[in-house]
Amino acid sequence: MTIFTAEHHKDPVWCIALSPDETTFASISKISYKSATMYVSDSETGHCVSGPFELRNLESNDWGRRLHACFSPGGKHILVGYRSETILHRLAVVWDIERGEEVFQIEGFDFVFIHCGRNKGRVASMHWIDKDEILIRTVPSQDQRLTCVVVRLWDIGNGTFHNLFEVTGVAIAHFSPSGQYLAVGRQSEDVVELWNLEDGKITHRFSHPLGNISSLHFSPTSDCLMAAFRASDHKYLWRLDTQETVSFYLYAGYPPPAIVSTHTNWVFVPRDKTVEIWEVSVTSPNMIFKTEPLTTLRVTSICPSHDGQQLLVGSLNGNVRMRNLEDLGSNRPVAQDDTDVVEVIASSPSGKMVGTKSRKSGYLELRDTTTWELVRPRAVEYGLEVAFSTDDNQIALSSRDRITILDTMQSKNRLSFNTWPKGRHIRIRKVAFQTCNDLVICAKLQDDGSGEISGILQVWKVKDRLECTYSLDISVGENSQILLAPDGLTVIIDNPNSCYSWNHDTAQFHRIYFTDEAHLDGLLPVYSPDGKLFACCSREDNDVRFWDTRTGQLCGKPITMSWVNAIAFSPVLNDQSLGGRLVALRCYFTNTISLFDVHNGQLRARFWCPEGSMAFIRDGTKLASYHHSGPIRIHDIVGLAAKHRNASHGHEPIPQDMRDGWMVDQGNMLLFWVPLEHRRVLCLPHAEISKEQSMKVDFSSFRYGSKWTECIDQEWLKELKEREKEMTRLLN
Repeated sequence: MTIFTAEHHKDPVWCIALSPDETTFASISKISYKSATMYVSDSETGHCVSGPFELRNLESNDWGRRLHACFSPGGKHILVGYRSETILHRLAVVWDIERGEEVFQIEGFDFVFIHCGRNKGRVASMHWIDKDEILIRTVPSQDQRLTCVVVRLWDIGNGTFHNLFEVTGVAIAHFSPSGQYLAVGRQSEDVVELWNLEDGKITHRFSHPLGNISSLHFSPTSDCLMAAFRASDHKYLWRLDTQETVSFYLYAGYPPPAIVSTHTNWVFVPRDKTVEIWEVSVTSPNMIFKTEPLTTLRVTSICPSHDGQQLLVGSLNGNVRMRNLEDLGSNRPVAQDDTDVVEVIASSPSGKMVGTKSRKSGYLELRDTTTWELVRPRAVEYGLEVAFSTDDNQIALSSRDRITILDTMQSKNRLSFNTWPKGRHIRIRKVAFQTCNDLVICAKLQDDGSGEISGILQVWKVKDRLECTYSLDISVGENSQILLAPDGLTVIIDNPNSCYSWNHDTAQFHRIYFTDEAHLDGLLPVYSPDGKLFACCSREDNDVRFWDTRTGQLCGKPITMSWVNAIAFSPVLNDQSLGGRLVALRCYFTNTISLFDVHNGQLRARFWCPEGSMAFIRDGTKLASYHHSGPIRIHDIVGLAAKHRNASHGHEPIPQDMRDGWMVDQGNMLLFWVPLEHRRVLCLPHAEISKEQSMKVDFSSFRYGSKWTECIDQEWLKELKEREKEMTRLLN
């Protein structure tokens, strides 16, 4: 039920905040890069009680997504913070609601009103500082690493401040809404600490195994805390009173989710035009409610009440709606969502088994590719990297600081170990099995003291006993990628450019030099399925180059093609008439996939296909492509190549194309427009489609040029005019 709709704003509402007694709320819309408007409204009626307040000099280019607001304990002042273009330098403005004027400004990174203790009514701010206690306002250099924060206390009466305490070894930090705690994620430990702003002491410590925390979110009542992690949908939820931990998988996106309370463990998740409410537990999250579309435009901000019975929703068109959710607290049945998303994350070398991750449970599961039935082990927590051994008998999983090796058929047979020296912060890790089933591990490490970044390449024997047989320090840059081949025999670092290849005779990795090595620092790096070839798109000339990873020599000439946004290697083809190896290049601008022979650069086929992911099937005779809004398409490579040869007669054909719904001919002239709901099933004749049927176009009622008006349904037009007359009469 919608209680009211407030329509004060004419621009997207990026921030909503409830007052402490929840009788009023503040809403902020972004007008331009440097200005915003704030209203204070009644929570029962939605009527404006104060404002508008003009917020200027924001200096923000993200359209208000970093705006943050909170009320003072008495509800007479509002603190508004926003991120500026200097990234680490934010400003906060304290407004007097009754007088409608700005009191003073604060600089820092995070801000909050304190609602409890002897500092009640004051403002706390957090600042990043370097080793010399100098405030860091811009992107830090090597000598100014983000490891230390200082907390300041401000008196809003006179604008003075003093430092409360400092915390070192910090990776991420965030204030609780009540101003009682500062949540700190550590750099060297997988732990989150809560620091009490009253005395500067640690009150809670919560451990987690994943590392690389991307964000911390408190519940509106500050009684529970949720952590999200980079490149993962994994979440951890901690109760502050009982210190109970709940681990689950849930994709949130932006705006960030809002937690209701520890009594319900509800998480509100915005989804485009609606809001989902999930109840999380130690087993899995369960959707208990999903609102109908609240608006024709996207949800931009949400703010639940403390008990979760009401929900404020801001939208892209400027409306703010108050929703009543009291039915969720009753015993009446509510909407359930039992659907689950299963993602394939790794495939065994034989193709008989795949590793999948369930978004609902968050566990790694092994499935038989023929029957899709589960095989052991089960209930294995998914890590950052997954690799199968060459005989399919083992899998290796890596979390931040541990490697776990399991037998695929015996879940109890597992080996877990930590390979890294203490006092070093791990940034990136890749794992792969060699043909002899030795495990190759490479990581990017950072000394917590000196700030120096280095790489380590190790080989571990795991067959009879766990033993590190080889270790090598490698040179890496702060923003470099470590690219490990699927067979574990080649390692390529793109900054600084360097390559290492495994020598079976010496049982060591040796530095080798690639032809045109400068172009390795490119885009879209990819290995062939067997690891024998490597490709990337050069940043300098946009050409796609292919190297033999065993010799470092280029395979043929570079392929010149603009707007490449995806590369896929075929395996060694069984049909030798097509050549030894093909590569698929997708063009972003034309939505076409081109198939080239890697060694001679000959174009074998080109066809239209919507943007998305693509991969060759195991024998290389077919290419699968997938787009999230359309079907899975299976393209017959042999048939496409044959049709291409027959049609080209030695010349490269220009394929038909679809641009913004318009079909064009070979001369790039517009033919006809296809409605959105029909585009994903309209394909050129040489594409086979699974999961969905193809479509034919009937041109019997086709109208061209100025005759388009004949397409209008005259009966519908007549009814529309009658309704228009009736509406005019009623208005009069």
